[in-house]
Amino acid sequence: MKELCTLKDVYVRKKWRWVVVLEIIGPEKTIGVGSMERLLRLLGIEATGENRGLIRCGWVLAGAAVVLRLAFWAYTGRLWEDALITVLHSENAVAGFGLTHHHVDEPPIHGFTSPLSVLVPLMGDLVHMGWGIHFIRLVSAFAGGLAVLYALGIAIHPRITLPAPMAILVMGYLAFEHHQILYGMAGMETQITTCILLASFYFLIAERPAALGLSLGLCMLARPDFAFWTVIAGVYGLFRLKKRMIAVVAIAVGLYLPWIVFTTWYYGSPIPNTVLAKNLGYYLWTRDPNLDWSLAWHHLRLRVTGNYGYETVFQPLGPCFGGHGTHFRPLFGDRGLICGAMTMLACVGAAAALWRRQWAFAPFIGFAACYACYYIFLVAVPFGWYLVPFLASVVWLSARGLQAVAGLAPGPRARFAFLTIAAALYLAPFVVYTPKTFLAEKQIQEQIENNVRKPIGLYLNRVMQPNETVACECLGYVSYYSRRTVYDWPGLASRKVVAFSRAHPEIRSLMGMIATLKPDYLVLRHHEYVGSRDNCCPWLATKYKIVAAFEAPREKIRDIFLIDQNIDLGFYVLKRTG
Repeated sequence: MKELCTLKDVYVRKKWRWVVVLEIIGPEKTIGVGSMERLLRLLGIEATGENRGLIRCGWVLAGAAVVLRLAFWAYTGRLWEDALITVLHSENAVAGFGLTHHHVDEPPIHGFTSPLSVLVPLMGDLVHMGWGIHFIRLVSAFAGGLAVLYALGIAIHPRITLPAPMAILVMGYLAFEHHQILYGMAGMETQITTCILLASFYFLIAERPAALGLSLGLCMLARPDFAFWTVIAGVYGLFRLKKRMIAVVAIAVGLYLPWIVFTTWYYGSPIPNTVLAKNLGYYLWTRDPNLDWSLAWHHLRLRVTGNYGYETVFQPLGPCFGGHGTHFRPLFGDRGLICGAMTMLACVGAAAALWRRQWAFAPFIGFAACYACYYIFLVAVPFGWYLVPFLASVVWLSARGLQAVAGLAPGPRARFAFLTIAAALYLAPFVVYTPKTFLAEKQIQEQIENNVRKPIGLYLNRVMQPNETVACECLGYVSYYSRRTVYDWPGLASRKVVAFSRAHPEIRSLMGMIATLKPDYLVLRHHEYVGSRDNCCPWLATKYKIVAAFEAPREKIRDIFLIDQNIDLGFYVLKRTG
């Protein structure tokens, strides 16, 4: 006969914080924290008794992260344009056209950068075509919770041991920061990438070779530029894991090599066409022939400081909004001070960790330094979804910097109070402004994406012949809903556009591409059409005629947050006349 169990609350005081441990009196069975610890061990995370309060808090934040992401999905229905670019490859594969974008009588094109951005939705589309975009959102929602749990594992690891308020700061940032939610739940691989990256950090610090090799292989499948990170992790691993690094390398290579073989055979090269297109088509400030020290300093200031500029790299360390797809704008008038403070604290944290010889922070320092240089000097346009995993690593150094500053306070109580207040003040804007950002994303999707850009694609599907072509800058909605051959700028899914950029550097632009390739249709934003027609391209008025116009109704968009930052409010569709 089974023994009956009763519940009681046991209150344990440790280091000025109260934790509640829920126990079952019975045959050596426990629930609550004990069960949490067993679940953590499934992720490879070892939890000690003294961290029970922090573990419970971590689980609450992980649950909140998942719930927030599912709520965002259900409430906003947000679909990011670049997600549609990649998922079109997946749907075409299931439809029998190949893992490619839509091009008549052309070989398959590698029109996506991240393998996982296609492989994850492909699993959904194989079950039912059209489910892929929903499947990657579902995976992203739970990856958000896992990212918080891996952050918990890092924070409580004996080689890191962040103070509880700083651990909560990091986990809260991962759970609540708007762009940590937006891109993954709008159909991109960003949240999955962040989760895998944090897992690799944990397994590297915890010295678990098999799991580390698996996570590094997945990192390469998440983003090709994570090759830099695998080198950093490898160097650190040589000092800590020594001969066990052979197993790490073997597992990582075994996971990633089949993709290299496949893309070389199928596409002719393992290098994505998107990389070639961006490298040729986007302006990079370091290549400016007129570059001097004054101009270089100007660009460095734009990229490093919290100025809410187009090129900024660290801006999402503070509360901001990038849902309009142009650049990050302030949620309130902090003038970029929060971002600037967190960036400075990251530098302080890196210095403090090195001074104290906390070598477990070396992977964070190496990653942050390498990718800061990469995004500042080598990436023409640091799009917001590039930065989410990067900043998920920088925030650890910011937390360590706050810990170093708190060390100046007299006594442990004062230090703990300082860190608690700092964490609360930092996380408060992310939490408070969540409803505002969610409402804005919902309105953008309903009034602009669904009422303007999606109808353009459906219209083109009706009026274009299968062998006709259309040119535009914005690829995602146009290509996904038209299922026609698109000459996009800078050629993410078009070999012909990339070939044009390579052959005509003197006229390398959207209008130069149109003048050279002469597509049958054009999709131009209002300002693109008027500005080009009146200034550099008078031939637009004679070679093409406007056949349709799509515009968001002013009365429905005027109250959208930061609507003046949106460049997709109105489009013309033009047809070639001769």
